[in-house]
Amino acid sequence: MNGRVPTEEVEGLVEAVNANGLKLGGAWLNVSQFGPKLELPDAGAHVRLSVDSRGYIKTLEVLDQVIPRGNDQTSSRDERITRLAVLKAAARFAADRQDIKSADVLTIADRWLQWVDAD
Repeated sequence: MNGRVPTEEVEGLVEAVNANGLKLGGAWLNVSQFGPKLELPDAGAHVRLSVDSRGYIKTLEVLDQVIPRGNDQTSSRDERITRLAVLKAAARFAADRQDIKSADVLTIADRWLQWVDAD
């Protein structure tokens, strides 16, 4: 207790962050506009918070800051989007040409994808 509003110590990994607060253990905890100015860590950081009964963060201690790195799921999704976009472009390219068979579309798409992925 801080004398006015009961507080609770909470510790865990930050799941998400927005302009108003952070998500910890499935619950959003907010920074009060009237309380201390707190710099919120990135998602993935391990933190210890003091939170009042209304869900406002009173103190924030970063125990371990996680260095953001590429998410495998996001990378896989981005790759899939790129592949589909290239396939769509190849299909459009082949649609008006009489000399190209539908089986050739995949060959064209593979070559274009190689060009897109080239460093």
